[in-house]
Amino acid sequence: MIAKAKDYLDAKVLRVWVVDSKARSITVFFSDAAPQTYMGDKILKYALFPGLEFTVD
Repeated sequence: MIAKAKDYLDAKVLRVWVVDSKARSITVFFSDAAPQTYMGDKILKYALFPGLEFTVD
């Protein structure tokens, strides 16, 4: 999945969200920063999506 995320980033996509249902995690890949992984009750929100805020749980 990391290679596929890189393909999207190379195509100028700003964010790639990879949802892993087995690991119960969401990893967000950025074009300009290190990836961030969210698990449990860590709140996922971004200015790109005003009002969207949730946790993996």
